[in-house]
Amino acid sequence: MKNRSLKIAIMARSLGMRNGGVYRYVYNLLSELDRRAEADGLDIYILHNEQALQKQFPHSRKIYLYGNHSYCYRLLFDYVYSLFYLARLRVDVALYPKNIIPFTHMLLRAHKINTILDLGHFDKELRAYRFWDTLYAKAFMKFSCRLAWKTVAISHNTKRDLIQILQIPSEKIEVIHLGIEEKFRKETRNHAVLKKYHVQVPFLFYNGSISPRKNMMRVLQAFGQLQENIPHTLYITGSLTWGAEAIYAYIEQHLRERVKIVGFLEEEELIAFYGAADLFLYPSLFEGFGLPILEAQSCGCPVLTSNTTACPEVAGAGAHLVDPYSIEEIRAGIIKILKEEGYRQQLVEKGFHNTRRFGWDNTTDAFVKLCQSLKSE
Repeated sequence: MKNRSLKIAIMARSLGMRNGGVYRYVYNLLSELDRRAEADGLDIYILHNEQALQKQFPHSRKIYLYGNHSYCYRLLFDYVYSLFYLARLRVDVALYPKNIIPFTHMLLRAHKINTILDLGHFDKELRAYRFWDTLYAKAFMKFSCRLAWKTVAISHNTKRDLIQILQIPSEKIEVIHLGIEEKFRKETRNHAVLKKYHVQVPFLFYNGSISPRKNMMRVLQAFGQLQENIPHTLYITGSLTWGAEAIYAYIEQHLRERVKIVGFLEEEELIAFYGAADLFLYPSLFEGFGLPILEAQSCGCPVLTSNTTACPEVAGAGAHLVDPYSIEEIRAGIIKILKEEGYRQQLVEKGFHNTRRFGWDNTTDAFVKLCQSLKSE
């Protein structure tokens, strides 16, 4: 094996979650880094707590820090175990893909790069995250950005927030968009998946965490106003977070026959739902990026999303944009897309075209160049 010139470690505890946007980000970035390790002269070290990953990423060195997913263990992983191993490895660059650089890591000589996913914790009215998560982010996010050699923002919108809210200098922030996996593509209808979940067609679709910031209550209210005028069922999938109880109660009281929550979907099942849906609904109140927008566009599903935060930046011209706080705009948007076939097809075609801007190879290129520039300083 030839000598490698750049040693990169990545804090990959997020891979233990097995779903969600952070998991997809870390997994895909690692997959690309691992694939091109030899060609790009990279020595990749993955610090993780998921035993199954020991057989993945064959060109990287996996450091399995045994433990569970309890809060106490997470703190030990972040602040103690990882510090010990990173000090021993003497890496050139350490990547922190989920906002925070543990304060104990200020002892490390490695160039540190943290990724800021969004600043929803700082929106007082939104209440995007749990109290303790918000308190933790407010206590350590600005410190982490100050400690980092560079901070990666996953959208230009997030970069603006970093400058305005945390007063991070613009020159210290690098915008690197996320990518869309090639497996998300338009396919013939997967009847086996639809049969498995007893899907009633036609239908609308939502994929994302079921939480207040995803705006599910207004989606349900807009859909409720339309249920007498359209034959569609609304299918919801995604991880349950705080605040989901109110959403469940509303569905049970008002929409139990027309709204179905299908639970967690494997990726091939998710692709089948995107491909068969007449419309993907994603009028989120706050997004640092919005990967589901690109997933739906890649699968040929028209998208309705928000005109705020990072959603327009990611959706481009390939989505119908609405004010997420307006139930009327959401309702009118649904009707327009379902009733106007020409407009619907236009969204599909522009959505396909938009996704060409985003690829994990582009994301990884940008990360490798950034790491190489920091090492040369």
